[in-house]
Amino acid sequence: MIFTINNKLLAIILAALNLALLGCAYGSIDSSLNGSIQAQSEPLDTSGALALSDLDEWLFYENYDYGFELIYPADWIEQEVEPNDQGIIVGFLAPGEDVDNPTAYLLLQNEELPAGQDVTLEVYSQAALGVLNDIMPDLQILTESDITINEVPAHAIVYSLESEGVTFRVLKAWTVIDEYAYIFTYNAPDELYDQFAEDAADIIDSFDADLFARIPESSGPLEEAAENESLNETPKLMEQNTSVVL
Repeated sequence: MIFTINNKLLAIILAALNLALLGCAYGSIDSSLNGSIQAQSEPLDTSGALALSDLDEWLFYENYDYGFELIYPADWIEQEVEPNDQGIIVGFLAPGEDVDNPTAYLLLQNEELPAGQDVTLEVYSQAALGVLNDIMPDLQILTESDITINEVPAHAIVYSLESEGVTFRVLKAWTVIDEYAYIFTYNAPDELYDQFAEDAADIIDSFDADLFARIPESSGPLEEAAENESLNETPKLMEQNTSVVL
């Protein structure tokens, strides 16, 4: 079941995802877009990686359709979604959120990049920022920085927006791996943002797109490999502190 989110708000926070779906020509993005949005430079919050004592409070999420895994706090609610035009794979609701109408949540999206084009992280970031700036000309980015997601180069922004009289803060963090872009969106009302921001950052930084690479070829069918992976895999802790902008 896909959880329900305010349609207007969802359309705004997912705007950057629509680049390839709308046929945007990444190759034509001019490098001048890099300066089209003014962002305040703030240091990254790199405090506190997960420790062994925290494992009993975190759960594994493994997706064998897309070949990735991550971990999330046990008090967050995992919500897989039905096929959708936004490319949303899975969502995680913060503790206490209404499944039917959440306001504090983290989404993960997957976007297949145009074939035959060398869409680098820099090119994708320029395109994403350009689209956001077109949709919201008055957009005020609070923080923007190059980051890493589980040691993979990535980019992140934090901005605020208004929807039906409520002020939200939105973190968008994305990375490009092979022919795919992976986009995380953490959204929460301004008064709740800081409460769940550290958990959201840890979820993002635990993302590992190499799940298939660790499945032995001799394991048999995919279902058997998935079962063996679940039973035998030692949870992979983040070797570096979280580096997502919050």
